Parts: sequence; structure tokens; C-alpha cells
Amino acid sequence: MKGRRLRSGLEGGSPRRAIRVLPGKALEREPRAPQAEAQWLLRQVPLFADLADDDLKAIAAVVKGRTYRRGQVIIRADEVGGVFFLLTSGAAKVSLGDKQGREVILKILYPFDFFGEMAFLDDPRRSATVTAVEKSRMLLISRQDFLQFIQSSPQVVLRMLTTLSQRLRRADQKIGDLTFLDASEKVAMALLELVAEQGVTVEGGVALELRLTRQALANLAGVARETLERVLAEFQRRGWVRLEKRRIVVFNPAMLRREAYL
Repeated sequence: MKGRRLRSGLEGGSPRRAIRVLPGKALEREPRAPQAEAQWLLRQVPLFADLADDDLKAIAAVVKGRTYRRGQVIIRADEVGGVFFLLTSGAAKVSLGDKQGREVILKILYPFDFFGEMAFLDDPRRSATVTAVEKSRMLLISRQDFLQFIQSSPQVVLRMLTTLSQRLRRADQKIGDLTFLDASEKVAMALLELVAEQGVTVEGGVALELRLTRQALANLAGVARETLERVLAEFQRRGWVRLEKRRIVVFNPAMLRREAYL
């Protein structure tokens, strides 16, 4: 049965050393994206969807394309940022880490999500690290080109501020979840987040094609991997989910919402 995505418009194997990519250098060596393709991709993004054709052509003329391999760092927290990114295929994780190597995943990005805009609006340093969790294609816009563009398209700024406000609310919720929820509630919340963002309906439930390792899923939930495995096994015992090698099928989202007090 062919699945249907619920949403309209995190890696496995031995660890590899992440390659640090400086956005400015990426812009220098990457060719411009074909303009017709860039216009179509930009039109799919709510931030640019209602632009007049001439405005869309203007921004499409300055974007550049880049492909990132699985596990490659796209931007790193505290680096100076000068590029706005639009994800057009693949997936990426937004994360924070500490000196001990522990990681908290704040969000998973999917096609037509964007990031990097905060460095344009205030402190130019990046607030988080973004890493490709599978082969991913990006459109890149330099700070200079973007700031010049929004002077003639203030509606883009208003939409950007709306998106930033939504992200701030989600960040506040994430902090609350990590602080006050117990392990079962955290895992239930993480599964529900993935169901909402990339779940596919299948017979009897919703399938999550895992782009993340179990460790990354644990980092998204804010629990240890061993705790994640224990909670998932309990959810399976209750009949709420079925665990497969690269997939989790959620049979009862309502019980997960109840577990997370939603």
C-alpha cells in the first residue's frame, strides 16, 4: 500500500570526522543553481511563496546550490555566519553540544525548511550546529544579497519574524519538556513530533522511516540511548508501536499523546 505523507510542505555505521565547511568558501566554489529550478524551489517555500514573479526571479538569480553528504556539518555553533540556507532535499538536524560530547537535538529540518537567518538579524554568530543526516541539497543566499533583496520585499521580513516567533515558542516548549517530563513522556513527545513532521500513513498506523540512529533519536528525546530502548520496548509491549530495523510504526498516537499529557 502506497504511503501518504501527513505533512505538506536523524545516521548509522562507524562515526566519521565531520568536515567543517565555511559558508563563504562554499559560495565561492559552487555554481549558481539553474534559475528556473531555483525559482520553482523558492516558490515551494512559504517565506517566498507569494512573491511577484519579478521578485522571485531576482532572488533566484543570486542563489547558489550545494550538496552536503551524510554526517557533514553545514554550520557550526558560534561560527560567524554569512549565508542563509534553504533545504531542498534530504534532512538535517539542529543541535547543541557540550565539551563532553553530549548532544541535544533541537529540531529536524526537512525539505523547504530554512535556517541561518538569525545571523542576518542580530549577532552574526551561529546559535546552533546544523548537520546533514542524509545526503542533502541546499540553496544558499549570501548575507549581502539577502539584505539587499528584503529592502524591496518587506513581506519576507514579516514572514521571517513569524517563523522566528514560532521557533522561539517551540524552543521554550523543548526546554520545558527536557526539564519536567519523565523518560516515557519525553520519548512519546519525540515520536509525536516525528509523526507530525514526516509520518506516512500505512495500514493500521503511521510509519516513521528513521533517518536517525537510535542514539540520535535518544538525543532528540533528551534521554540516554539505553533509556530510549527500554521505553520503546515498553511501548511495543503495550501495542502502541512496532519496532523495525529502519522504521517505527505507530499504531496508537492517541495513547502517546495521553502518555505525554497532551
